[in-house]
Parts: sequence; structure tokens; C-alpha cells
Amino acid sequence: MEIIGQLNTTIFEKEFGKLQTSDVVLTIEREAHIKAHHANDFHLFELYSKEIVRTPDIILRDEKNVGTVLMIKRLPDANLNAVIRLALESDAEGRINSIMTFYRIRESNLSKLILRNKVIYKKE
Repeated sequence: MEIIGQLNTTIFEKEFGKLQTSDVVLTIEREAHIKAHHANDFHLFELYSKEIVRTPDIILRDEKNVGTVLMIKRLPDANLNAVIRLALESDAEGRINSIMTFYRIRESNLSKLILRNKVIYKKE
């Protein structure tokens, strides 16, 4: 398990209540998932994962999955999406915020996600 970074918990706690920790981790299993299912994007994960966690451009509440957010970073040639399961106070004790997956997302798909999910943060 690798610690990727720290969340600004204030943003998330307004929407979800208290988090168990501000740490965000990547497990070996989730790293293998990203490499297997989004192999062409893994190099971008290595370059930008810490920045996405620290300074996302958009954060969406995933309306389909409890306690999950989509953290988007806009780059000149691509949008990057890190899906993170938050460690909510109501979860079993000892959970850590965890990256579930990571991939590039087209502008048209990002627009659809914004329509279908609640925006909880947007960089001005």
C-alpha cells in the first residue's frame, strides 16, 4: 500500500460528514487493476496522481456508489479522473481513503458526468 497524498478534508466533510483520515492510498490490487484495465493511462497516473489528490480541478459526488468521489484534473490535452472511495466515519474503523481506479476522460464524457453527479468542488 502506497500513500499518494492528503485530501483537503474540509471539502469532503461538508458533503459526507467526518472522514476517518485525510490520507489517500493506492493498494497493490488497485494498482494492478489500473495497469490491466487502463494500461495506456498508467504513466499519467504515475505523473499526476499526487497532484490530482492535492489540487483537483473538479470533484463530483458519485451518485451510484456510496462514499465515492470522482476527482478530475484538466490538462491541455486530456482530463484525468481518479475515482476515490472515502473512509467515512460511518464505515468500519480503520478504513483509509483509497484510489479505486484512474483513467483519461473525454470532454464530452466529463460533461455527462457533471450533469449526472453533484459538483462538490470546482476550481475557479
